[in-house]
Amino acid sequence: SSGINAEWPLRPGEAPATFMEQPAIFVERTLAIIKPDAIDQSAAILRFIEDHGFAILQQRRLHMTPEQCSDFYAEHYGKMFFPSLVSFMSSGSIIAMVLAKENCILEWRDLLGPTSSHRARETH
Repeated sequence: SSGINAEWPLRPGEAPATFMEQPAIFVERTLAIIKPDAIDQSAAILRFIEDHGFAILQQRRLHMTPEQCSDFYAEHYGKMFFPSLVSFMSSGSIIAMVLAKENCILEWRDLLGPTSSHRARETH
């Protein structure tokens, strides 16, 4: 039974039909990038990502130009590391991925560890 009343309009005293809708499932997504210095280990990295329960919804290997990198990292414009970031990220191929998982963003950040390399060495 679909839960839908096939006769319309309702007859006097008849209860309206209830619709049996599937519950919406919301899964977080996040962007992940395998950077130029790790591209040679991409197969192992992709396995590692999947082994930790992340679905790779999309992936694309590309080589960004310095202009594309500048646009992508525009929030860091003017910071001391910006020129070296643009130079590094445009120095070779990257793999950009869309990952999905429940609590994806938090779990991805936990898996990667601290952004500070000094703190990461201590904790990961």
